[in-house]
Amino acid sequence: MLMAMELAKRITKMKYLKIVLVIIIISMLSFCGYYGYNYFVKWEADRFSEINMLRTNQDLFLKKVTALSESITRIVNDTVKTTVEVIPDKTYESLKEQVIELKKDETANKEEIEKLREELSAQRKAFLASDDTILVKTIDGETILLYRDESGILQPASEGIDKIIEHRALSKDVVILPEEEIAIKKTTYDLKAGGYYSFDETYGIIISKAIFGIKPYSLNASLLLSDIEDLKFAIGGDVGYNIGDNFELGVGYNTDKDYYIKLQYNF
Repeated sequence: MLMAMELAKRITKMKYLKIVLVIIIISMLSFCGYYGYNYFVKWEADRFSEINMLRTNQDLFLKKVTALSESITRIVNDTVKTTVEVIPDKTYESLKEQVIELKKDETANKEEIEKLREELSAQRKAFLASDDTILVKTIDGETILLYRDESGILQPASEGIDKIIEHRALSKDVVILPEEEIAIKKTTYDLKAGGYYSFDETYGIIISKAIFGIKPYSLNASLLLSDIEDLKFAIGGDVGYNIGDNFELGVGYNTDKDYYIKLQYNF
C-alpha cells in the first residue's frame, strides 16, 4: 500500500515537472519570437525606406503631388534636397482673396464660394495640426509663414511663395519623416502558442489560428499536442479573451470530447 502511494506521488511529481518544463519552453519560444519579430519589422522598415533607396542610388528622385504643391526629393552629396513647387492660387491667403472677390456677387457665386471655404477650412485644420511651423522675416521686413503637413512636406501659409527649397543633413541621425517612408502592408496571421489543460487531466502545447475576432474576444481553431513522449494530437475550437500584453486566456472543446482551458501568446 505504501509503495503504491509512493509510486503515485512520484508520478504526480513527474507530471508537475513536465508542466513546468512545458511552460518554460513556451515562455522561451514566446520571448524569442517576440523580439525576433520586432527586429524583423525594424529591418524591413529600414530596407524599404525611400531615403535609403535614394541614398544608395543618387540618380533617383522622389516626386510627390498634393493639393497644394508638387515636391521632388533627391540626395545631393551629403544632403537631402527637397524642392517644393507651390500650385498657384492654392495658398490660404490666395484662397481668402478669391472668396473676398467672389463675395462681390455672393448670390451668383454661392457654390464656388462654399467650395473655396471648404478648402480654406481644410488648410486651416492642416496648419493647426502641424507640429512644425517656421516663421521667416525677410530683409524687407516681410513675414513668411511655413508649416510641415502630415506627409512631412513644407507648405506655404503666406502668399507670394512660388518655391520652397529645403536642405537637410544626410546622416544616420536624420529622422525619417512620414513622406520618406513607404507604407508596408503587413499580413497578420493571428497565430497563437501556449499551454493548455483539459478537465481529464491532459495537458500540453496548443497552437491556434484566429478565425474571427472582436477585441478583446476571439474565436479560434486550435491544434493540441499532448504526451511529449508519444506526441498525441487533437483538434479544438475555443473562445479567447486578451488579458493584456498579447496574452490570451480561453476555454474550448476538442475532438477527444474534452473541455480545456488555455493560456497563449498572440504573435
